[in-house]
Amino acid sequence: MNIILEFLSHTFESLRFKNFRMLWFGVVFGMAGIQMQMVIRGIYVYDITDSAFLTGFVGMGFAPSLFFVSIYGGVISDRLERRFIIQIAQTTNAVLAASIGFLILFELIFWWHLLIVSVIQGAMFSIMMPARQAAISTIVDQKSLPNAYALNAMAMSLMGLLSPALAGFLYEWINPYGVYFVTSLVLMSAVFFTSQVPKMYPKQIEHKKVLREFYEGLTYLASNKVIYTILIYSIVVALLTMPFRMLIQVFAKDVYGSLPSEVGMLMTSVAIGGIIGSILIANLRKGNHRGFFLIIGAVVSGLALILVSYIPYFIAGVFGLIGIGLGEQARWALGQSLVMENSKEEYRGRMMSILMMTFGLMPLGMLPLGLAMGTLGAQVPVFISGVFLLIFSLFIFIFSGTIRRIS
Repeated sequence: MNIILEFLSHTFESLRFKNFRMLWFGVVFGMAGIQMQMVIRGIYVYDITDSAFLTGFVGMGFAPSLFFVSIYGGVISDRLERRFIIQIAQTTNAVLAASIGFLILFELIFWWHLLIVSVIQGAMFSIMMPARQAAISTIVDQKSLPNAYALNAMAMSLMGLLSPALAGFLYEWINPYGVYFVTSLVLMSAVFFTSQVPKMYPKQIEHKKVLREFYEGLTYLASNKVIYTILIYSIVVALLTMPFRMLIQVFAKDVYGSLPSEVGMLMTSVAIGGIIGSILIANLRKGNHRGFFLIIGAVVSGLALILVSYIPYFIAGVFGLIGIGLGEQARWALGQSLVMENSKEEYRGRMMSILMMTFGLMPLGMLPLGLAMGTLGAQVPVFISGVFLLIFSLFIFIFSGTIRRIS
């Protein structure tokens, strides 16, 4: 019993800080709203267009804005009061959800309305995330920082587990516009919890033009070997794993002949792996060879991709996607924690925005993977991705002492 209590106290230690606790609940409700919108948006676009291409096009609408606005997101985070930035993004998302609800209610909706919302949400996410991640470092002590970032990632994974199922149930039960109104209320709850956190001002420095400050961030990145090595690692791993996650529906239908409910189970498996990864990372401390575990995360993802591609059975897909979720969480939660710890306070927002730009690179991996799936079948390209990821992990382990030696 004492062992369990000690484990839980270590896992959730950062929640003892009231301000972090309120910010964390804001993350929970904010991500619940975002995840619900992503699910119902895809279902509704397909319902009104009957076009798989338009459904995918709208679904990927967030990526370009996430990539390009991230340039400004980090600079804004290092300039303005961070609670204000977070609340502006949360409120905008709530208003957008309510607006779509009214458009559906009055039968004024077109598919491109949902594309516009997807693009704007990508932009809001890219200014909110750097501000929130940089803010965490100001409301917990240095010792608890890795745990706080892991709990933040856990909240996102937990909502990835629960929100899709809730959104799908509500879509059938209270119709599409009702789900959007519920989502808007959920997002306003995030605004409320964030309002309980005191204002969080960045370190005051001389402000220059936005692109100049972003360039200075890149210069700082180039001078910090630990951060740029982690960034390169994150980009390569993301390009080899994240596109498959976005094409699970195609793989499941072609390989398993899955029904929509079974596709939902596979997506839930990724979230389960993410939660397991978050719990494990939350218990890592400085001195626990965290760089080694960062590399192990890529190894787990590579092995999971090979498992999924080599064994054409649904149960293998479930376990494989749990492994992918676990490995991805090691890359994201542990990677961002290490980047924040190794950054000067005045550069943390910009470093986080650069790390976030990896999400905007997803189309670069999705296009070749999708084309390869259409040409070679679904399994072969996924197997090749897994092999490349294992080779890359081995290369980093042997030749990159910078990552391997991070404690």
